[in-house]
Amino acid sequence: MIGGFSVTALYGKKSSSVHATASNNTSDYLEGDIIFQSSQSAQCKAVKLATHSEYSHVGMITFVDNKPCVLEAVEPVRITPLATWIAHGTGAHYTVMRLTNRSTEITEQEIVTAKALGKKMLGTHYDLYFNWGDDQLYCSELVWKIYQRSFGVELCPLRKMKEFDLTSAEVKAVMKQRYGNNPPLEEEVVAPSDLSNSTRLFVVEKK
Repeated sequence: MIGGFSVTALYGKKSSSVHATASNNTSDYLEGDIIFQSSQSAQCKAVKLATHSEYSHVGMITFVDNKPCVLEAVEPVRITPLATWIAHGTGAHYTVMRLTNRSTEITEQEIVTAKALGKKMLGTHYDLYFNWGDDQLYCSELVWKIYQRSFGVELCPLRKMKEFDLTSAEVKAVMKQRYGNNPPLEEEVVAPSDLSNSTRLFVVEKK
């Protein structure tokens, strides 16, 4: 149980993992900013327990007709208006983060490439099993792959499923439902918490 919503229940380099915070508004968001939130669904609770994080879902800000939206891997991968996306989260809380030294790390052509890749991913089914293939995608996988493939930036190392805390009853129940008695503990995965803890990102806004 690593990251994102279930199909049926919608809910620059820094030397330190401590993120600086700058208060902004939506007009200050940039293409490719990363936005995090949480939800109260059973899956999201399991994600937070397994990762010891406040976040259970993540998406990438993109602009459609100059309006801020979120590219997200739910069922299926879609673009959601920002206000709608925020409303899905617990208490409408969210955090926006950005690549450190973005202006020098990302070119305009790479932004075009990222938008094209995101468009290609639209309609892809949500990956309930957190496999590292492209035929299905989960939320943090989508963000990680767009950054790596479009910008050449690996936001964080991949981890094996067994490295997460799988000991709570809630996590065990979800794992049992998904995998039976054979969870893919050696599978490489990335969680929303791995992205939010990335030393390559800083906080733009937290509400």
